[in-house]
Amino acid sequence: MPTSTTAKVNNFFGLTAQQAEKENARAVVIPVSCENKNKETREGAKAILEASRNLELFDDELWVEPYKIGIHSAPALKVECPGAESETPYAEVIEAVKPLLDMDRFGILVGSDRAISLGGVLACLDKYPDLSVLRLGGQADLRSEVEGNPYDAAASSYQIYTSLKKPLMAEVGVRNISWEEVAWLEKEQPKLDIFWARNQHKLDWMDVLNSLGENVYLSIDMSVFDPSIMPAVQQPEPGGLSWYPLLQLLKLLFVRKHVVAADLTGLAPLKGLNAPNHIAAHLLYKLIGYRFALELGVSKKYL
Repeated sequence: MPTSTTAKVNNFFGLTAQQAEKENARAVVIPVSCENKNKETREGAKAILEASRNLELFDDELWVEPYKIGIHSAPALKVECPGAESETPYAEVIEAVKPLLDMDRFGILVGSDRAISLGGVLACLDKYPDLSVLRLGGQADLRSEVEGNPYDAAASSYQIYTSLKKPLMAEVGVRNISWEEVAWLEKEQPKLDIFWARNQHKLDWMDVLNSLGENVYLSIDMSVFDPSIMPAVQQPEPGGLSWYPLLQLLKLLFVRKHVVAADLTGLAPLKGLNAPNHIAAHLLYKLIGYRFALELGVSKKYL
């Protein structure tokens, strides 16, 4: 928690107005809620915000205080999740993320349904036409549509992959996939690598990084974690990743690649159970620490 006695405002990590001022912040957190679906995840961003205020802001791994890079809390976005008739899905998300890229800010979408990832990816494509995508989650999400809606969460990875100008994508932690999705993979042979959760004990994270390009959009759904530590998701699947292996992957990703933007979605808060909210808030802070580690003066021995 910040030690300053300056009055705090409604910012992530309990930062003061000065610590979170927009002009000097290198990281920008954008809360998002889809108002027309998935009531379970609608309060995800709010729960992460509240939990983040209780974090200690010294990172014992990096041995720095990542908030000093400047973390701005953007106004919350309330979006309508698109349907089949939508011409520009997640236009509000695109509008919020796109300017950050031009200012060399690291934007992180927080909360709501994992389908919002598409908006983040679309925002990045003009500046990074060679963009590749790393998605972490329990579901493959490779259906072409669900009940006529191509923008359903279960079709989100498919929509992201087909939107890429030079398709290159990896998924980590998957342990839920349909025959329809498998049939598409076998027929199309896309440039999309799935690193199954069942193989996590023998995975080399460098294989994941080698399947990506230089510029990467990072998408994390909280279902990537095993439900023993993250039960607060819509579709808990056994056999997910644990905390430290996931951090090792993320640390390598940020050191080896240029992560241009990210999202952290899928938290479905459970009444009376605050631990998952704190895990999500801590993960958000780790993303910022890893992204700006060298700029914060972290010695490479910590990386």
